[in-house]
Amino acid sequence: MPNYTFFVAASDKIANDLAWLTQRLGYGLTPDEQSQLEGIRPATLLARWVDPESHGLVIPPDPFEGLSEPIPLGLKDMELADQRQMISEQYLEAWFNELLTTVDPLLEWMTFFWHDHFAVTKTAVEDPLTMANHISLLRQHARGNFGDLLRAVTIDPAMLIFLDGRYSVGEQPNENFGRELLELYSIGVEHYTEADVAAIASALTGWEMPEGDTGAAVFSAWRHDDTPRTLLGVGGVHDVETSLDVILGHPALPGFIAGKLAKAILGNDFDVNQVPEFAEVFARHDLEISPLITVIAQAGLDKTNRSSLVRHPVSWLINAQKTTGAQLSLDDQSHFLRTSNMLPGQPPHVGGFPASKDYLSASCTAVRFNCAGNIADLTPRDSLVWAAATSGDWDALAALLGCPAGFSEALLSTLRELWVNVPIRQHGISCLTLALASPDLLMV
Repeated sequence: MPNYTFFVAASDKIANDLAWLTQRLGYGLTPDEQSQLEGIRPATLLARWVDPESHGLVIPPDPFEGLSEPIPLGLKDMELADQRQMISEQYLEAWFNELLTTVDPLLEWMTFFWHDHFAVTKTAVEDPLTMANHISLLRQHARGNFGDLLRAVTIDPAMLIFLDGRYSVGEQPNENFGRELLELYSIGVEHYTEADVAAIASALTGWEMPEGDTGAAVFSAWRHDDTPRTLLGVGGVHDVETSLDVILGHPALPGFIAGKLAKAILGNDFDVNQVPEFAEVFARHDLEISPLITVIAQAGLDKTNRSSLVRHPVSWLINAQKTTGAQLSLDDQSHFLRTSNMLPGQPPHVGGFPASKDYLSASCTAVRFNCAGNIADLTPRDSLVWAAATSGDWDALAALLGCPAGFSEALLSTLRELWVNVPIRQHGISCLTLALASPDLLMV
């Protein structure tokens, strides 16, 4: 069995920092993965995750690659719906498997961060292959250059469908994408005017998708308004490139993106006074995402700027399965995430998934507790987690679940009371369920 003792001692700063890093920039570790961190310092792990190739690590292939062929044309409505549902489940299962087994946790974490940021949803896109291609695009640029990412998303077929860009023509520009591009994706609501929205809507006209095509969008010059306009105080803007050049050069953009990523990594109550420092690093590196991740994560490792964070349902679910070894079915995983309002591929609105505080509600707590019971029931009986839960070794259980500082006194008191009041044969499931569903595993 793997050695996890280095992850147990609350006094071990390295263990605590490694746990913090793997929970904030990933979705936790299996016991085997914990044991592989023996002797590794947090800064070393961070460097490996941010730039794996320079450390001799191989970036895993796209999990969606080659899963299925495009849906045939001419299917009847019911046949089309069935085909889309089958492919959607196929892609969702591949996504869940990648989250659970990836050797590149930061890649998946950043992919999901951008999925929440751009918030394209399958409900609007409908075609599962187009949606999968969109997620693959986010994964391709996940820790690369933000300018490249924004340019790719702007003419991505899924985004053109989601915010009606495919119907935007010179005679009647659609403002949906232009507005969200400025407000949600780049500089923030206080930095643009309605005239800017109108200008960029005209500049982005002309892009469309050929009927039945799930590949690249095409530009039709006859549908485009090429009239030069002024955007954010800069003249001569008339197409995608000139529009994005202005946006990417706007002084508000580095701070807007840095602040959002810092909140996701450091927690809701992080010191916003550090955002200018993060933004300066982002700008100085020409909007490369990896240096931004590094400077934010380092602030957390230095504990100069670290606050508690409510783990969102995807993070909680993946961590619970990785640490216990339980393997939930696709239906069970999907049911938990759908009822928690965080099913991958289906953000509920253009602003993304719900705020973290929403996952503290009574309904989400009940759903999480039921799922925790299912995970406890499916935990392998020969696992380290099961041994700790059935023996009452709370320090080991806490460490294995990703809490090397140990459980809170409130949880320990409840576990001890449970230990006394339930039959011995129920100790494992009862104690593991309680630990997994507790605030200790929800707050990281």
